[in-house]
Amino acid sequence: MYKLANVAWGWTPIPEDLPEGDSLFRIADKIREIGFEGVDYLTTQESIDKYFTESLSKELGDYSRSIGLPPNVLVYQSFEWRGEADKVKAHWEGLEKHIQIAKWLGCNIVSCLTVPPRGASRAMPGFAGAAMKRSYNLPDDYDYETDWNDLVESFKKALKLVKAAGMRMSIECFPGTLISTPEAMVKVTNDVGDSDFGIQLDTNHLVHQGIDPEFAINIVGGKRIFNVHCKDHDGVSRGNIPCGTGIVDYQRVIHALEKVGYQGNLAIEQEFTDNPRRYNLQGYEHMRKCLAGTY
Repeated sequence: MYKLANVAWGWTPIPEDLPEGDSLFRIADKIREIGFEGVDYLTTQESIDKYFTESLSKELGDYSRSIGLPPNVLVYQSFEWRGEADKVKAHWEGLEKHIQIAKWLGCNIVSCLTVPPRGASRAMPGFAGAAMKRSYNLPDDYDYETDWNDLVESFKKALKLVKAAGMRMSIECFPGTLISTPEAMVKVTNDVGDSDFGIQLDTNHLVHQGIDPEFAINIVGGKRIFNVHCKDHDGVSRGNIPCGTGIVDYQRVIHALEKVGYQGNLAIEQEFTDNPRRYNLQGYEHMRKCLAGTY
């Protein structure tokens, strides 16, 4: 049976909020109290510089493991793979520090984020109203092949740093980015060409684009999927609602993951709520029933 994990950033009003003092330790206690068996943490440029010291990171990792909540994934919250030189420089400097923090914590996976097409001046929504134009507003000189190849080379460079620290690397494929569909996920993993590079699959992100998670799992395959984020979607709004309150059939998701040989955790990612315990507990109880096959 898969372990149910939880994300620490779902217990703050905004995922990017800067931790303070022992806040992540207290969040770990709340996560474990529900019954979760793993935890994912997140860094930003601010928290890398102002919070995650070596001593605190090691202490947090040791404490999490001591209460039965081993850290698995450390997400790097930065999109600046290309663009303005100073932002790109800060991105790579931050990534190197992030990898060190992941090692101090004792994580298995460093997860990074994908990006929209280069030069896009408009984000592409997953669901659009009748009056919403479906366009990125790309520059006239946009070239997809160059954009794709540059991003793949950046991932290869990042993976080399991650592997040198003894971990694997995944990418989270947000809607509206170059790598948002299961077919693109297969292509990027093939192009990077390393078994230590994979996908952080998010059921909400798929449904937000009208993509069936069960079918996507069958396309991507178990060897390419390193971690799974579980949050539901109602097919109308942004989503991000507790598992079992939307249209994702998590029994079918679990069955598909088992069929393709997925080996990781199921991480409930409940964000942007004023009552994290209530909604994480709700998602946890639903997923436990799905895992037990009691529906």
